[in-house]
Amino acid sequence: MIECHCILPIYKDVKPTIYHKFVTYSKIDESSKIIPKYVNCNNCGITHYVYEICKSDIKVGKEDIKSIRTIEDLSLNLPDKLIKILEKHDCSIEDYELIEDILDQEVFPSELIINREIIDEEHHIKLLKINSSKKFKIESEVIKTIVR
Repeated sequence: MIECHCILPIYKDVKPTIYHKFVTYSKIDESSKIIPKYVNCNNCGITHYVYEICKSDIKVGKEDIKSIRTIEDLSLNLPDKLIKILEKHDCSIEDYELIEDILDQEVFPSELIINREIIDEEHHIKLLKINSSKKFKIESEVIKTIVR
């Protein structure tokens, strides 16, 4: 999670100030360090240089730089079936990056939570299971959050 300097409208009058946070997908190199990259805030568009887990530097004066890969760019590398699933569930760019990495590195089987809801103290999740580059499955699970 990266913290931006922007504030969501619902938090504008909250003290102390609650800044917007957003999820990014990062890769780890052979020495277990984050491979640095630039990302745009999904709220205000300001560009961040992500260099460590949960750490970034804001690049002042740079908003929505076009050299950062977008969902449309990542979709070129994914099978149509997967794109349809990700679009239907309104998945974010970090989900597309994860799926691309799973397919490129052939990390099978893998899972991605594409929907989560809490109903009566239980987490209801929908999982996208990726068993190979051509074999996918969607399953639902219930996770109890309170043990009695």
